[in-house]
Amino acid sequence: MSTFLQLCAELRQEVLASGTGPTAVTGQVGEYKRIVDWIVRSDKDVQQEHDDWLFMVGSFTINTVADDGAYAASDCVTPVTDLRAWKNESLKIYLSATGVSDETQLHYIDYQTWYEKYNTGTQTSGRPLHFTIDDDMSLLLGPKPSAVYRVSGKYHKSVDALSTSDDTPVYPVEFHMLPVYLGMMKYGRSTGASEVYADGERLYMQMLKRMERTQLPRWRSGRPLA
Repeated sequence: MSTFLQLCAELRQEVLASGTGPTAVTGQVGEYKRIVDWIVRSDKDVQQEHDDWLFMVGSFTINTVADDGAYAASDCVTPVTDLRAWKNESLKIYLSATGVSDETQLHYIDYQTWYEKYNTGTQTSGRPLHFTIDDDMSLLLGPKPSAVYRVSGKYHKSVDALSTSDDTPVYPVEFHMLPVYLGMMKYGRSTGASEVYADGERLYMQMLKRMERTQLPRWRSGRPLA
C-alpha cells in the first residue's frame, strides 16, 4: 500500500529530481510542490478515466416515511457523502413489514413524466413503482409511500482527492503506482523531458489495462469517454 507522501517520493525518484523528499505534502515550494500537485491531479485523473470503475461504486439503503416521497443522499441509513450519480438500473424496494421476499424493481422515469403522473392533482399514497431524480440529486418516489419501505441500490462515487500524507488511493493496492506514472507524463510535458514522458506513458498504459480487466463491469462493451 502506498500513501500520498510515498507516491510523491516515488515520483521524485522516477524523474530524478534533486533531494530525498518530499517529507510532507503541505508547505512545499518549487519542484516539490509541483510533484505533490502532479500526484493529486494524476490520482483524480485515474479515478475519472472511466465512469463505471467498480471501485467507485457504493451501496445505499433508505427507510421511507409514510407520505414522504423525496429522499436526499443524507437520508440514507448510512448517509451518503460522496454521491456523484445514482445507478438508476439498480434500485429495488420492499415493504419493510413483509421483508425481502416482497422485493421488486423500482423503475426510473424522467422528471417531466414523474411530475405529470405523481405531482399533479390529487395523489394517493401507495407502493412506490417509479422514481426520478430532482435537480438537487434527491430521489423522488411515485407514488409516495403509504408505509415504511426499504429502498436499496447502488451509486457512483465522486472523486476522492488525496489530501493528507497518510491518504491512499481508492483503487486496489496493486495499481497504486498509476498516479506516479501519469505524474511522469505531466513532468515530462512540463519540462520537455521526452524520455520521462515516454516511460511514464508506457508504464501507465500497461498498468491501466490490467486494472481495466478487473475493475470494469464484465458486461461492459466499448470504452466511454473519460
